[in-house]
Amino acid sequence: MEAAVNKLEAMFQKAESDLDYIEHKLEFEIVKNLPQSTPTQENPVKLLEQLRVIKSHYHELSVEADQIASEQKEAVDFIRSHLATTLRLVQKLREQSDLKSCPLTENEQWAMQKVLKSEVLTEAGPSEEPCAKPPVPQQAEAEFEPITEKMFMSVPKSVRLTVKLADLNAFYQQLFDHFIRNKNSSALSVIQMNKLNMKATESKLKTLKALEILQLDKKGRVRLFMQCPKC
Repeated sequence: MEAAVNKLEAMFQKAESDLDYIEHKLEFEIVKNLPQSTPTQENPVKLLEQLRVIKSHYHELSVEADQIASEQKEAVDFIRSHLATTLRLVQKLREQSDLKSCPLTENEQWAMQKVLKSEVLTEAGPSEEPCAKPPVPQQAEAEFEPITEKMFMSVPKSVRLTVKLADLNAFYQQLFDHFIRNKNSSALSVIQMNKLNMKATESKLKTLKALEILQLDKKGRVRLFMQCPKC
C-alpha cells in the first residue's frame, strides 16, 4: 500500500512539473505572438489562470498522499504493538494451561522470537548483555537482476529517449551495489552520483522510476525501492 502511495505522490509531482512547463511555454508564446491590441475576451491569460487552479488541486492531492502515508505508518506501528501484547498473553496462557504441550506453529515461533528479542534488548539496556538471543530467520542476500528487454520496451519512448539497455543496466548495477551490497542508506543526489562516476542522466532516472526500481524525493534525490524502510 505504501508503495502505491509513493507512486501516486510521484505522479502528482510529475504532473505539477508538466503544468509548470506548460505555463511557462504559454507565457512565452503570448509575449512572442499575441498583439497588444488583442481584445480581453481573446486573451489566453485565462488559460493560465485555469492552469494555476489545476496546479493548486494537484498540490492539495499530493499533501493528502503524504498524510495517508503517515497515517498508514501509525496504523502499522499500532498493529505491531497489539500483536506483541497478544503474543505475550498467548504464551502465558500456554504456560498456565494444558495447551503448554501443544507446539507452536512456525509462524507463531517466528513472531514470538521477534517479540522476545525486542523485550530482552529493551530490558537489558545499553550497558547489559541479554542472556540469550533467540534465533531470527536468516534473510538471503539480495541478488542483482538486470532489466530485461521486455521491461525496457514497456517504458514509453518519450521517457527513455536515447537510453540504451546496456547503459541503463550498468547504471542500475552501480546503484544496487551502492545501496544494497554496500548498505548505504542515505539518498543520493545527481551531483553525488556523478562524483561516484555513475553517469546519471535524467532519462536513466526517469526510466528506472517508470519501472518502479527507484524513487525520487521532492529534492530529486534517489533511493532504491528495495532499500527503502517500507521494504
